[in-house]
Amino acid sequence: MPAWSCPDCGRVFNRANVKHSCGTGDRDAMLANKAPELVALYEELERIARGYGPIEIVHKDRYALLRTTRIFADVVFMKDALRLALQLDREFDHPLFFKTARDARGRVQQVAKLRDTVDLHAIEPFLRAAWRLAAG
Repeated sequence: MPAWSCPDCGRVFNRANVKHSCGTGDRDAMLANKAPELVALYEELERIARGYGPIEIVHKDRYALLRTTRIFADVVFMKDALRLALQLDREFDHPLFFKTARDARGRVQQVAKLRDTVDLHAIEPFLRAAWRLAAG
């Protein structure tokens, strides 16, 4: 599929003329007033994801979207955890996944709550699998 770049913001998409919001938001504003331990956990997640290859992160009020030319993960700040939703090609069995949804095209979204770096490192292989699928 040929890539398309938005003439206004330069974002690259798999399809032409994709409806989107230009820009990547304000990371500092997203992290403001969050629990320090969750900020540190998010920063470690971001460091790991950036290590896979080129990604872009969109920051909004309480969440971040991680993407290549499509979203592979979204992170929501909760009171006591990070809610991580991964876009996958198949369902994985892991105790940290508390929710699984499948769309009509067979894509799978699995959701985990990360409370510490032990959880993050346990879920990291699935984060990498989501990135590979999106980068694919």
